[in-house]
Amino acid sequence: MNIKQYSTHLKAFLLLVFLQFQAEIVLGQSSFEFYEEGKKLGLKNEKGEILIPAFYEQLGWSQGLNMPVNGVIGYKKEHWGLISVNNKVITGARYYSLQAIHKNLIIASIKGKFSNELFYGVINFKGDVVVDFKYHSLKPLDELLIVSERKKDKSYYGLLSQQGKTLLSSDFNNISYFKDNLFVFTNANKQKGIIHKNGLIKIEATLDSIAPASGDYSLIMQAGKVGAIDSSGTILRQPAFKAIFTLDDVETFRQFEIFDADHHSLKSFYCDTLFEISSDLLAVVRNEFYEILNTDFEIVYRGQSLKSLSAFRKNVIVKNGVYRIIKYNGEPVNENGFDTLLFDKNYIYGNSRGQWDIFNKFGSNISTLNFDSLLVGSNNLIPVLRSGYWGYIDHSGKMAIPAKFDKAGLFIGNMAEVNYLGSRRIINQFGEFIGESNYDKVTIGKANTARVVKRGRTDLINYRGKILFQTYNQLSLNFFGYLESTAEGKVGLISHLGEVMLYPEYDSISEPKNRRYAVVKQGNKTGLVNFKGFWILPLSEETQEICHVNDGFISIKKNGQYGFVDFGQRLLIANRYEKTKPFTSELAAVALNDKWGFINKKEQLVIQPTYSYVTPFRNGISVVRRDGKFGAIDLQGKDKIKIEFDTLETTTHEFLLASKEDKIGLFNQYGDLLLQPSYTDIRPTMDDHFIVSRRGLYGLIDANGRYSIPLKYFAIQEISHGKYICLETSTTELE
Repeated sequence: MNIKQYSTHLKAFLLLVFLQFQAEIVLGQSSFEFYEEGKKLGLKNEKGEILIPAFYEQLGWSQGLNMPVNGVIGYKKEHWGLISVNNKVITGARYYSLQAIHKNLIIASIKGKFSNELFYGVINFKGDVVVDFKYHSLKPLDELLIVSERKKDKSYYGLLSQQGKTLLSSDFNNISYFKDNLFVFTNANKQKGIIHKNGLIKIEATLDSIAPASGDYSLIMQAGKVGAIDSSGTILRQPAFKAIFTLDDVETFRQFEIFDADHHSLKSFYCDTLFEISSDLLAVVRNEFYEILNTDFEIVYRGQSLKSLSAFRKNVIVKNGVYRIIKYNGEPVNENGFDTLLFDKNYIYGNSRGQWDIFNKFGSNISTLNFDSLLVGSNNLIPVLRSGYWGYIDHSGKMAIPAKFDKAGLFIGNMAEVNYLGSRRIINQFGEFIGESNYDKVTIGKANTARVVKRGRTDLINYRGKILFQTYNQLSLNFFGYLESTAEGKVGLISHLGEVMLYPEYDSISEPKNRRYAVVKQGNKTGLVNFKGFWILPLSEETQEICHVNDGFISIKKNGQYGFVDFGQRLLIANRYEKTKPFTSELAAVALNDKWGFINKKEQLVIQPTYSYVTPFRNGISVVRRDGKFGAIDLQGKDKIKIEFDTLETTTHEFLLASKEDKIGLFNQYGDLLLQPSYTDIRPTMDDHFIVSRRGLYGLIDANGRYSIPLKYFAIQEISHGKYICLETSTTELE
């Protein structure tokens, strides 16, 4: 039985109790009738004789039926009091409510001495106080009373007899009826247990739900695991199952094991699924119930069906109606949660009821001031809006730059763009204005510099406001600095510090080669410059193309053929090849007659051109293709991996995956065979291992091709460096 069914049954039970009370009240009350005089009420008997004169604003009870009960009735004269049907005033009009629950008891309320809060108690039909007026609420349940008291703005529930004897003190988050003399109680952690009315705990508060007693057993749930108890609170089935259909027909969870790379067990779980949120946090899911664990497998968070789940550093971010932040030790950042959460690399920004708070990577609130809005992503000071103006706060939450700007931008380095009194300006990290008073456009870039445009002129300024470079041409970011482009389409190169490396008289300047060089073209001339703008190869009509720069050799194209020159423009290898690749391991691939071979730096043909595809040598081997099949050769041109595979691909660790007839094998980075091509899947891991699969089972091998986790699991998933989730009891893939 689920929680919704439980709630429905409980409501039905309470309604039945209420109707029984009302039926008891109604019996024998048809001999009375109310009458009205001068807008006041009185009471007559069946003969029309006046029992209570018409002196009262209202007769009856503040809730429910209004007829007398056990010879008394409530009267209202600004407040409520108790009077007999013989017109004898039993109590003064001092109650804010009177409710007759049956012939023995009346629930009443009074106002607190120091507040407008109502406090509930019970009086009898003689007006005597049976239960003191100290409760925030009071509800009848069979022959008992469920009461609540306010402690630190929270309600805590207890159980009383109708004579006012405390059966359960007011220490529980909730109390509800289970069966006979048993009650379900909820503690401060929202965990449920079962307790007898005499205070004896039958089941400790470790359960998430307890269904109402029905038939031979009731279902209980603990962390998404289902169990069963009988009507006396005795556990028949421990909460360990995915589902219980009957006591003898149950469904179990799948078994997950976490191992290290040496197959040492770290933790075992029975659940629906197990997955990594981050390298520090793990999620265990059972019947849509989530448990979030840290790396010590301590529970950080637990709760029902989440709409979203993520992590910020070691903090858990969950959403179920509202966003919540839970620290690595399980401590919530804000009990009430947030309507909106934003992130950047340093902070979490939470908005609740229009109020923003800022939390650092440890989940600590650095907000000391109120502000209406903010900008996310600043690498230094945080822009915030206060009282209609923008300013900046520092990492301690204090105002570093006063809120006086109409608009504010993010700090990039030590500079930020602001709008002040209608002018676009730049400030430094001290809030000081730098540069001129009003720019048409501001773009802050690297090296604490900014491009600013004013009246068609572009200036490059530093964080002190010093002008490093000026031009009426366009400036755009480039790997080496800025490209300066003229209206005629010519380009030049400016460093980040405003140094002119190339004047704008060239047709194109390429993106970097080897992060140090750029190819420059001017008309039919081609040249090569380094990152400081010095010419390595001057512009020349003879140079048609510059391809590679590596190991002191520059591959160039002349007269339609490729060769190599050095940094002094001396010809090293004649231009006689159709294509070239860079030198590695003292050899370079060259193409002749659409076939690839290798030459050394003396232009000796070391490996004959017989391949349709080759890669530069790495770790002493080159991947090659011939007649549609792949393999690998060594530096002497001998087959290191036989040329017989359909594919041969390099992994992240430079190992080689080889496929043949839909089966996969593995070679190390030197071309040595580790696994014959008999696997359906081979996946590299973060710690130089490989998850392998064959005949529907999974295992883990090390860099030497030996099994460190046996090939016997239905699925394996890497969750962090050196940790693996292994599924033992199902063929279903891990989510």
